[in-house]
Order: sequence, then C-alpha cells, then structure tokens
Amino acid sequence: MSESGPIISLVGFHSADEVARYLDAVPTARFELSYKMSASFLEQLEPLIEGRVVSSHACCPAEPIFPNFASSDEAVIAQSYEAIERTLATCSRYGAAIMVLHPGYVTDFAIPSENKARKALLESPAFAPYIAFDDGAICRTDYPDSPVYRRHALIATDHLVRVGQLCRSYGVRLAVENLNPRVAYLFQRPEEMVTLTKESEDIFLCLDVGHLYIASAVYGFDYYVAIETILATGRVVSCHLHANSTLKEEGRFRDDHHTIDAHRFPIEETLALLAASGANLVLETVEDPVYNSRLLVDLVGKCHASH
Repeated sequence: MSESGPIISLVGFHSADEVARYLDAVPTARFELSYKMSASFLEQLEPLIEGRVVSSHACCPAEPIFPNFASSDEAVIAQSYEAIERTLATCSRYGAAIMVLHPGYVTDFAIPSENKARKALLESPAFAPYIAFDDGAICRTDYPDSPVYRRHALIATDHLVRVGQLCRSYGVRLAVENLNPRVAYLFQRPEEMVTLTKESEDIFLCLDVGHLYIASAVYGFDYYVAIETILATGRVVSCHLHANSTLKEEGRFRDDHHTIDAHRFPIEETLALLAASGANLVLETVEDPVYNSRLLVDLVGKCHASH
C-alpha cells in the first residue's frame, strides 16, 4: 500500500492480459517485480508497468538458482553476485528503489529456483536430522542454534553487508526477507533479523508476515510482539502480505500465499501494527488480485481513520 494505491507482487500473474485487466479494475496499483518472471514476460509488461514499479524481488528476471550468500563455495558466491547484479540492472531499468532478497541457505550448494528441484535438495539425507515435520520439511526448534546453521548464518551476514553496499551504489535499498522455518532456510526468527540490521546501515528488511506467522507457530513466540520487535529496528521498508493455512494443532505449516483474509489470518490486527510504519505494504498473494487490493485499501483506510 502507498499513497498512490495498493502495491502487489506480480508473482500471481501469468500474462500481460491478466495485468491489463487488473489495472482496468485497480488503476492506481503499483507493482513488485517477481523472482518468477522471465525476461520476455518483463518486456511484455513494460508498457503496462512503466512508472509503477516500487521494488523487485531477486532474482528478476528469473534465474536457475536463488542467490546463496551463505555458501563457502566460491563458485556459488560468484554466481550469486552475478545474479544480483542482473537484478540491480532490472531495478535501474524499471525504477525500483528496493530489492528484496532471500538472505541465504544452510548449505554450500546453489539453491534451484524450480520448486521440484528445490524440494529434492531439501529431501537430502544431510537435512534429515533437523526435520521435525516432513510435510514442508519444517525444522526442529533447535535448528537455528545448531553449529551448521550458525556457521552459514555468519557467512551470509558478511556477504549481506557487501550486497547492501552494492545495492547502495545503484541507488537501491537491500531489503532482506525473513524466511520460513524450513531446513536449509536462514534468518527465520525475529531476533535474527534484528541482529542483522546491526551489522550495516545498508541492510534494510522486508517483513514477510506469512513467514513470520508460520515461524511463530513453530517456535512458539508471540506473533504480534515479533512484528513490533522487527519494526522497532526502523529498517523495515517493505512488508509481504499473504495468508496461509498453518494450523499448529494439526502439524500443518504451509506457505500458501492465499488471500489476506483467508484461514482466519489476523490481517486486521497485523495491519494495525504495520500501517503507521511507512513501509510498503505489498500483496504477495497468488489469487484474487482485485479482491485483495480493494480489501487492503479498505483495511488500511480504517487503520488510518482510527488514528
């Protein structure tokens, strides 16, 4: 959400016609470029999204891998920096002031961006000791304190400082995103995000409330206090909004990216905390873009009216 209208990720759009129809219904909309977008799709959308892009989710255009700045393999690190440079070129071309980045992974391997290949990697025997729930490869609560996790987190932190500097050289803010509580995923808990911001003034945050909601169910921390804790850093420049069907009682921890008021997700309470932050409120839903956009505008309007 911004003063110019709702902001929505293009992750749920698959054609220029879909985007055009959406803009007919929501003419004030602005966009975050998605890590799933091909170079050709970007070019097709250029006439529609010109002057409307506020952020880009790395990598854009899509790459075969996600950057892994936690790797100790120099080839993987070099590949990751090259991918980020291409995304920053995209930011420059489309006027994106923020680059959202998944910060790194608990492995030296490159991470496939294709879902099936990534799922196969997560099913590697090396990760098995750290899995608490097989569905979704959800990690044990002691995983972030394990030596292997901590080692990769330190490597990632050092590189993220450099990535932040690189982004600044392009006039772009690096927004590191909190990830899901899955094996191989780094920076899952609120205190990790807070610590990261203390490493460099060039590190900003993308607060993904869906990811945080799942993490709160796994780790048992208070979801609302966690939002306030992360916002208190003063570094949150973007927020990803989506609901999920997580239900701890059934051992279900899903990153569905559904409509923001689905599954009894506490979107009104969430927005009450986020609305005054000044961060971009970005819909990262994969369904009903018009409904979600109108609902977000209405709910944020109510938040501002109540203050």
